[in-house]
Amino acid sequence: MQKGHVGSRWTSQVRRDWTKTAIGWERFEATLLYTLTAVDPFLIRALALEPGQRVLDFACGSGEPTLAIAPLVAPGRVLGLDLSAPMLRVARRRARLRGARNVAFRHGDISRIRLPRFDRIVSRFGLMFVEDVLATLRRLRSLLRPRGRIALAVWGPLDRNMSFRIRADVSRQFLAEPPPNPESVPGPMRLGRPGWLPQLMRDAGFTGIRTEGVLMPFTYRDEEDYFAVSFTSPGPSQALYDSLTNKQRRLLRTRLWQRLRPYRNGALLRLPGFAWVVSGRRRASDAP
Repeated sequence: MQKGHVGSRWTSQVRRDWTKTAIGWERFEATLLYTLTAVDPFLIRALALEPGQRVLDFACGSGEPTLAIAPLVAPGRVLGLDLSAPMLRVARRRARLRGARNVAFRHGDISRIRLPRFDRIVSRFGLMFVEDVLATLRRLRSLLRPRGRIALAVWGPLDRNMSFRIRADVSRQFLAEPPPNPESVPGPMRLGRPGWLPQLMRDAGFTGIRTEGVLMPFTYRDEEDYFAVSFTSPGPSQALYDSLTNKQRRLLRTRLWQRLRPYRNGALLRLPGFAWVVSGRRRASDAP
């Protein structure tokens, strides 16, 4: 992905998307965070956190894993950074309810904002949305102190993430044109190809790269709950659904229910999910 006007357009689009998504994200917070927190133990183990450390949570969204990490490094501090001001308002509300006194949240673009150095950097499902992944990794490395650690969670391949796969498959016939290659646009599946993120981290200058695969099923109360999360929250899928005729909407819902039926598991709907947790370090000998 090249820099310049295209990159600024990407950043603006991501900011707009997540600004719109904040309302739905908070509405479905219990459902979404139940799934996403499955990677937290792997991120925390990879970071080797200690009291007194200073941690950056890049693309922190509604405040996770910022709030999970905060008590583990107290009296150290955690800074959550995100492009979406509405998402940060959610994060601050959650932090107040948790009584988290050693956290702060800032609104800004990682490629431009001035920041201090950190002992640890973490990002949970945020790196897929940046303009230039390699440039962002180099920037993150520059923000780490020597021997500092970084841990990143990204979604794995589409075929191992049925929540995304089913939505994409059911939506495809209603699209005016074929969807773009997921690796070419900001989105959940951008870094799912095995081995790609570890290679990018090596190219960015990190050492001690380790990769772990994490099984993390998406859990919904029922088909209506999945539909609400996927098609009624602000974003591209809602925009698509809103553009359909009543007949097309009925067809979409019928096909969606058919695809979801095999994933009934007890009283709930459980769809297989898979993520990569990739970690590394900044060399002790690296120049500032």
